[in-house]
Amino acid sequence: MNSINLTDTITIRENLESGDLGCLAYLHAKIYKEECDYDLEFEGYVCKTFYDFTLRHSKERDRFFIAEKEGVIIGNVAILGYSDTEAQLRWFLIEPEYRGIGLGHKLFKRAMQFCEEMDYKKIWLLTTSDQEQASSMYEKAGFEVTEETSQEMWGRVLVEKRYELIR
Repeated sequence: MNSINLTDTITIRENLESGDLGCLAYLHAKIYKEECDYDLEFEGYVCKTFYDFTLRHSKERDRFFIAEKEGVIIGNVAILGYSDTEAQLRWFLIEPEYRGIGLGHKLFKRAMQFCEEMDYKKIWLLTTSDQEQASSMYEKAGFEVTEETSQEMWGRVLVEKRYELIR
């Protein structure tokens, strides 16, 4: 168990600020390289998804939950509302040294509460089979795998999973 206390100077904010997307892209590239050996293509993919997000961003339907310690981003999850009834859970990431203290569960819970407030009936996400701990959390929350695709991407052969939660 990590000795960091969740209440010690860790804050969660729900607004995007200048530089956040760049920082989150960096964290994704760094952490997934270290933990999964994803190549440079993954970093480009993440940057593209953030760019695409900026083109369709809705302050009403989308929400970021950004965890910070002393002003430094240490985790994130986002909900992207694609319609009045459907949303995607995306960019869920916790810095390794802040795992095991309940931060991921807290971010996930806040994201799911937002989905409930927005009355999203269908919430979906994409992940890979590498993400066993996150997948377990999704399944415990009622998400079900609706599609699995094996493909070569990011320098590896991966199984991409689509999870859906229908309310």
